[in-house]
Amino acid sequence: MSNSINTGGKSRIVIRAVAVIEIVIGLYISLSFIIASLITPPGRPKTVYGFVVVTSLISIIMGIGLYRYKNWAKQFLIFFAGYIIFTKFLLFSNLVEFTGDTINFISIDLKDVISFIYHFFILLVFNLKIIKKELR
Repeated sequence: MSNSINTGGKSRIVIRAVAVIEIVIGLYISLSFIIASLITPPGRPKTVYGFVVVTSLISIIMGIGLYRYKNWAKQFLIFFAGYIIFTKFLLFSNLVEFTGDTINFISIDLKDVISFIYHFFILLVFNLKIIKKELR
């Protein structure tokens, strides 16, 4: 009995940690883009700014849903992680090129590798039975 309680506690910690990561990433990206566009004229098309702000807000909403153990947030996170992995594969294979990078303090290649690993981790962990059980 105590093992299932301990495992449940660990899965809740993982869910909450991912929720906080998603909220922080979303806030950081949306606020940095909004502040940057107020300080200096946008160097990228407004559609890029709009896309980035909307997707970062989705990340925030998804993080809040995960924090509240909502199943819809898990489903969306799994879809989003799969989409990111697919796009990173396209980038790594040079089949597409993306010019709207948002994080500039680390190299683009390192950022893409970290993003790929993080989203692969999401796909693995959020498909575990114990995690699915917590998010029903």
